[in-house]
Amino acid sequence: MPEGASVINIGRGGHIVTDDLIAALDSGHLSAATLDVTEPEPLQEDNPLWDHPKVTILPHVARRPPVSQIAPEFVDNIRRFEAGEPLQQLTHKELGY
Repeated sequence: MPEGASVINIGRGGHIVTDDLIAALDSGHLSAATLDVTEPEPLQEDNPLWDHPKVTILPHVARRPPVSQIAPEFVDNIRRFEAGEPLQQLTHKELGY
């Protein structure tokens, strides 16, 4: 990958070699990594990816939901917004996701 690039993996955890990724991040060759999947999954508590300042671990939710699932949620959120009610499926920035 070109210098300064970021890695985003929403495919398979085995596509990433953890030691190589950390080395590329630590050397500055890569600027960041966002991982929705890992190998192994779930990561052990002592895995260095958890604490690396250039790595974001997502909760393995990257997928393309079918319209039949997402449309009712979207419509419900419009109704909630118009009624001044709390929205569903919000991100939790204070929790980091």
